[in-house]
Amino acid sequence: MFMEKHREKLYELMFVECSRIICTERKKDDDEMKLWREMNDGLYYVHRSCRPDKNEFGILGVQIAGSMMYLNILIKDSYDIHRLFHLCSIEIPIRPSSGEDVLQFVEALLLLRNIMIVNISLLFHSSETRSERLKRQSSSSTISSPKYYDD
Repeated sequence: MFMEKHREKLYELMFVECSRIICTERKKDDDEMKLWREMNDGLYYVHRSCRPDKNEFGILGVQIAGSMMYLNILIKDSYDIHRLFHLCSIEIPIRPSSGEDVLQFVEALLLLRNIMIVNISLLFHSSETRSERLKRQSSSSTISSPKYYDD
């Protein structure tokens, strides 16, 4: 899990599910469903708390099953529908590998890093919710005036 603090709240921006190198298909499917649920909850909480741009901000999901890594992103579209996109599937080079395998793995990690940088930027530039705006306005609108004495 990757968390970022913004406006005194912690946001979960990435979830990871890992299994062993020898993994059954059932375990892979169960972890995929668990990861989707976590991503869905994370996206709901972020949009409820700070309103980042729709169709741009997404929650990342990384699933490691066996020697494969699956990179997914869940994005809320302009119709408030959560859409899951599969970005890439790559083999993790756990043994000496060709340069191409290592290059694909590094490219996937760089893609992951770039998406996180964009998401953090979108989170920090998001508009505040109505309730936060009302709290800020009500706490700053108290004005004390000098007492008036009638002698």
